[in-house]
Amino acid sequence: SDKALIDLMGSVFDGFISSAKLSGLPPICCDGKSRSLAFRAVRAAAQACNGGAGYSILADRINSIISNVAPSLRHRWGHYASVDDGTTSRTANNSVKYSGLKNQGCTCYMNSVLQQLFMMPALRKNLCSAEIPLGVRSSGGGAMAKGEALVGKKISVHWENGNKYDADVVRYDESTGMHTVNYCPVQLATGVGHHHQQQQQQQPSQPPDISSLPRDLPEEYILSEGRPGKETGAFKIISNNNTALVASGDSPQEGHSELKAQESALLELKESPDESSSRKLLEEVQRTFVNLDEARGRCFDPRSLVEASHALKLEFDVWQQNDASEFAMKLLDRLEISLKKWSPCHFRYLAHTFGMKQTKQKVCRECGLKTNREENMMNIDCQIRDKSSIHEALAGMCEDEIMEGDNKVLCDRCKTKTNTVLRTAISALPDMLVLSLKRFDLDYATFETVKLNSRCEFGESLNMKQYTLEAKEILETAAGPEESKSESGSMMDLEENETKDGPDEDPLSVLPDEDYEYRLAGVLVHAGVAQGGHYYSFIQDRTSAKWYRFDDEDVTPFDPSSIEQECFGGKLKKETKFPNGHTHTVESEQFANALMLFYEKVKPVKFDKAGKENEELSAADAPMEEEPKTVAPNLELSNGYDVFLPEVRKSNSTHSWQSFLLTEEFQTFVKEVLDLCTGRKKPSEEDSMDITPTSSPSPVIPGTDIDSWRLAVIRMSLSFVFDVLFHLPLKNTALSDWSKTLMQIFSSSNEITAMFVSDLAKRTHKVYENWVRAYTIECPEEGPRRTALQIFSCAISSLLSLPAEQVLLQNWTQSWSTQVADRERLMNKRQHVGAMPTKLEAPSSRQLEDIGNIGVAATSIGTILSFLSELIEVSPRYTQSNIELCFFIRELSTSQSPTEGKLLRDAMVEAQFVARLTCLAVRERSQDLLKHVFPGSSVSLEIVEAISRTETHSANILQVGMNNSGVSGGGNNHASNLMLLEAIGCLLGMPWVKQEPIFYETGEVNRGRAIRALTPRAIEALTDVFEESKPTSSNGMALRDIHHYLQRCGQHVPPQRVDQIFTRHAVDEPDGTKLLNLKGFLAYYRDAVHNNEFQVVKELHAFGFRPNLTRRHNDSRWYAADENNGQKRPYLLRESMAIDVAMNHASLSRIHFFSELGLQALIFLNFASTNSNCVAEYLLAVSAYGKDTRRLMFESLDYLHNHIGNWVGGSTDGYPLIIMIFGMLSAIPDDRQLERINTLMVNDDREERRVGLMIMGDRIVREYPNNYQARQHADRYLECIQMIQKQRAISTWISRNRQYCTWLEPESHPETAHPLQSRSDQSGRRGGGHQNMPVHLQNHDPNAVDESDIDDEDSRSDDDDSIRDVVVRGCGVPEINGVYTRAGSFDGVPKYSQSVRYNGRDEEFSLFRCRLTDNTRRWYISIVPMSSHPGTTRDIDFYAAVPSPSDAMDLPPRKNWMCIPNSGGIMPAPEVYARTVYEDVDENQGPSNIVVDQDQTGYL
Repeated sequence: SDKALIDLMGSVFDGFISSAKLSGLPPICCDGKSRSLAFRAVRAAAQACNGGAGYSILADRINSIISNVAPSLRHRWGHYASVDDGTTSRTANNSVKYSGLKNQGCTCYMNSVLQQLFMMPALRKNLCSAEIPLGVRSSGGGAMAKGEALVGKKISVHWENGNKYDADVVRYDESTGMHTVNYCPVQLATGVGHHHQQQQQQQPSQPPDISSLPRDLPEEYILSEGRPGKETGAFKIISNNNTALVASGDSPQEGHSELKAQESALLELKESPDESSSRKLLEEVQRTFVNLDEARGRCFDPRSLVEASHALKLEFDVWQQNDASEFAMKLLDRLEISLKKWSPCHFRYLAHTFGMKQTKQKVCRECGLKTNREENMMNIDCQIRDKSSIHEALAGMCEDEIMEGDNKVLCDRCKTKTNTVLRTAISALPDMLVLSLKRFDLDYATFETVKLNSRCEFGESLNMKQYTLEAKEILETAAGPEESKSESGSMMDLEENETKDGPDEDPLSVLPDEDYEYRLAGVLVHAGVAQGGHYYSFIQDRTSAKWYRFDDEDVTPFDPSSIEQECFGGKLKKETKFPNGHTHTVESEQFANALMLFYEKVKPVKFDKAGKENEELSAADAPMEEEPKTVAPNLELSNGYDVFLPEVRKSNSTHSWQSFLLTEEFQTFVKEVLDLCTGRKKPSEEDSMDITPTSSPSPVIPGTDIDSWRLAVIRMSLSFVFDVLFHLPLKNTALSDWSKTLMQIFSSSNEITAMFVSDLAKRTHKVYENWVRAYTIECPEEGPRRTALQIFSCAISSLLSLPAEQVLLQNWTQSWSTQVADRERLMNKRQHVGAMPTKLEAPSSRQLEDIGNIGVAATSIGTILSFLSELIEVSPRYTQSNIELCFFIRELSTSQSPTEGKLLRDAMVEAQFVARLTCLAVRERSQDLLKHVFPGSSVSLEIVEAISRTETHSANILQVGMNNSGVSGGGNNHASNLMLLEAIGCLLGMPWVKQEPIFYETGEVNRGRAIRALTPRAIEALTDVFEESKPTSSNGMALRDIHHYLQRCGQHVPPQRVDQIFTRHAVDEPDGTKLLNLKGFLAYYRDAVHNNEFQVVKELHAFGFRPNLTRRHNDSRWYAADENNGQKRPYLLRESMAIDVAMNHASLSRIHFFSELGLQALIFLNFASTNSNCVAEYLLAVSAYGKDTRRLMFESLDYLHNHIGNWVGGSTDGYPLIIMIFGMLSAIPDDRQLERINTLMVNDDREERRVGLMIMGDRIVREYPNNYQARQHADRYLECIQMIQKQRAISTWISRNRQYCTWLEPESHPETAHPLQSRSDQSGRRGGGHQNMPVHLQNHDPNAVDESDIDDEDSRSDDDDSIRDVVVRGCGVPEINGVYTRAGSFDGVPKYSQSVRYNGRDEEFSLFRCRLTDNTRRWYISIVPMSSHPGTTRDIDFYAAVPSPSDAMDLPPRKNWMCIPNSGGIMPAPEVYARTVYEDVDENQGPSNIVVDQDQTGYL
């Protein structure tokens, strides 16, 4: 009953929407409106069928189309739809039926010649029909040795980067035409991977053993086409291990005879290198011509033909521009070589078509002896210098030359030198006459090649009679013997004599004109100069007589009446008429002119395939070249049509269906069908095409079992989305719409979700159909790949709501736990253990990953996770995979449901995802044990570069990768590294480390800069900050409130900047005051995200917000300072983060041995802090909570002891990292906190250099009391203690362990221990190098928040401080006392000065800091000469002081100033106080804001 409706759907598909069966013509529905109507008709017909049969058949039909198109799209991303639209200029003009050739950059010279040859129908058919034995056809040319015949063979694959890689063919899929290949491992050169060892040992090393590395993933693609940026489509079979010469069941006699036959065949197939390259060139010409003949207006890419053209040995590389005439002749010569060997008949046809003979004749003037020497040619080179037409050029070539006097020539008959006539003429004419105009000539004045753009005329017809040898001899005979012996032996003279004797008689009339008449069939044009230009062709269609312009990809009609203007060259006059009647004429040279002319014979000579008409010709050639051999009859042959025509027709069909699938109307159609079948949308009552009967299926999706037709539609939609749609450059709105649709379906139906995830898991065991692989390591488009991964993550999380799947995943997790525990047990017994597998290996556990039992005994989620483990191990070799793998893992780890999320996290943690990711972060710098267990993810970048195959389309693939050294690479690496850290944090149960964006781009642009706006989450967070920061009784912030707010944020903003903020964003209140309200506060931050979004993130972090803009609990942010009055004080940031981890510890994942080893490595923590100090501190806290961290503390202390000298010298590389580790480990509030602090402070293991800070500082002071350098080292240890003593736990420990702190008291190191360095021998204080830190411990985190950022930033300048004045008091030189105001900056800190009367003169005293030549710093009170910088020997120094770690490093020290008596300093030494812009000081009473010890720790 539904047959008519189903036939209607098929008719609309095949006859109206698609052009697959219309022989290349555009479809009937060729515009958007008509396509939409056609799809509505199909949808209505499907809906009207009973029981969903219409939908089932519709889904099957679309699935078959998708399977046809998907292979061509599999390796193409960001692919724009190419729609057969009848409104386009090319398809609208039905006369343009030819295809163009893609220009490879500079290959127009090649395209123009190939298009001329292609437009010769007989030649095209003859070349494509040429047969070549199957045994020698190369697969790169689309050979017949394909399909199953290639399985088991080893091939050498050509890549676009110019290299060749060996690969084994393991499988062939007949439905897609794709082969699966395994690339062979690349052999490493000596020295690769031993860079660090070679620096220590100056001796050659062996190549590293890479046998433990996981093999590359298998690749599946169409061998003859290759992949963009990778394979070119050319390859060569280098071995075939499956071929045997004699079958095992044959008798000895039969086997012997067959062996001899096969050996004979092999001898027949033997080719020389020259013959092999010529044969490959012929194959590529066949492929190109078949594609051009059948491609139906689509452009063809002849890249493989360009590669094969290396055999021509052109003057320049084939990828550069060459002479088109040279290419044409060398191409025909090379084709003759292959045709002569394998297809003699076609060789004779090529010679018959282009072959001509030029005879050079000597005629003795004494005896009349004629001596001829013939030369085979395929074109005539016409010298056009000083020639105005082709006839003049040909006449000049055939002009007689008299050799007399000293130039006489020896006559064979006269046996003496005689006067001789030398003449050149054509003795045999071809069917296709090619004239090459010699426009490129040598300029003898400059000895440079120049192009002759002079005018050279040619007609539509050309008679070659007068230039033939026959014509010359007839004219000579007609002239008579006396005339023939005259001194003037030219053709012109003979013609003049003939005219005198018989003006009415033409001696050449005996030769019929039709045998010598040619008509113009093609013109090849060069536009440009000798050093460069562009080639294109004008060609006549032999069937319709219409002319076309072939310009690479473009083929357009051409009017032959314009040939003179387009091709003759010369000068063009352009007249301009003015209103006053005057005419201005400008003459310009035409740079576009004819280079080659193709004339076709009006009466071609009939070609005899047997070659009888050429017997005489062949006899003459016998001494010169070998006659073509006959091909052995027992060889299996194939021509170009046999090989390429099926592929081309399949490609045409694919292109047609691709145009059908990629239209917006089809996308809308699929979406509507999906919505109708899932109940998300009901049919519109106003739909004029609604023919749904009452018996049609309900559009509402049932809650229990789903109808088969609904599943069919959903499967079809998913296949369309992931195999077709996401390969297009979709907009974010379309991606979001599809994402929401599919996620809603997964959330509403467990059966659909189970079906999809099961299919996703089964695809991980495939290559071409593997969606997880496609969207993690292959797709370069960020939008589609992340949308796809989010959909996968949603489906996996939704599936875990099923109890059965939860049990299966828990069993899988337990199996992994057992597998890892067994390996740890073997390692503890010191038994050899190989690399950690990526799948379950125990026989009892393998059933959990058996794709044949998914949903029964196997877990689909576990199967997917195992494949992700494999991807992590091979990801260093795939540039795209790192960031997207981490994104996918992060999405899986942040499931909305606590139960499902914990199950997924536990499964991935047990499968060692955390350990693998830590190795991926630092690569070869991982712990030796981790490198042994996870060799793939810890492979060095040097080895990766050596074994990887480089892709050439870097513009199409986002090149990102993990930084193997732990140094911030900036740019793209930062985003990739941050994603990895977020993935680890989420795996460990900290979803708050996922960075939430604080702004988005509105799409508007202001002065070339994108306008940003705050996200709703950021506005909400900043609103909370504003409410906390403003006074409780006020509606906003006053000027002083803004200043204190910025100080709390860690910003040291100068007063002028505070005034600017207040002036710009504050508003007048009704009471007359001016306040910064919430609107102005948000406006300030809206401006801030344009300049420095990292600073905004730091400020939110300082107020307790996590990276995802959730806020830490109040109990982790505040503590009770006074329990009586309820006063609370804020925790330091590290303390707050540590408490945050402790409060959430119950929900965190369990950390195992390998994960702990990776997380607590100094190099990994440096990598983490380099990219995000906040995430690094969270990772350290969660990995150290309740754990033994002595290994990390000892490693950090050892690093500190080894590099303390560098830090004394002024370098700070690695210093923030060590402080962060010490601070966070001592802040974690667990049972081991006191143990860690004791280890940090007073551990005493001198042999292993595991000495605590207190012990080491005390030992240095006691053992080296008068050593200046030792004192500096002790000060650095003191500074380390000072940086962490603000934490309550450290402060409490110090107050309880004062016996270790005596070395910190000033009395323990008198001033004699601080000798000031004299400056009398130095020209300046700046200079002196310091040892550079190892590159792997540098910190440049743009988003880091440290305690030093808030309390004593050491990078202030005169624009970055709120201290405006300093007060000097109690000085022995009274003139020095007083208030010093800020006067710029020096050495990165403020400089202060005051003007006074000293010794009867007006002087200016300066208070500044400078660096000495040994890289130490001092503060000075000096008189600096005018026009001189501070810190030189010209300064008059009075007092000096060493910067004290207990004071702010950018402020002068309060006490411990020392007198310099030689320059005028008088005891007592002064004291220096600082005051802020909001606090005043009475010089008589002293300052009111003297810096005191806020932490009440006395001498600290």
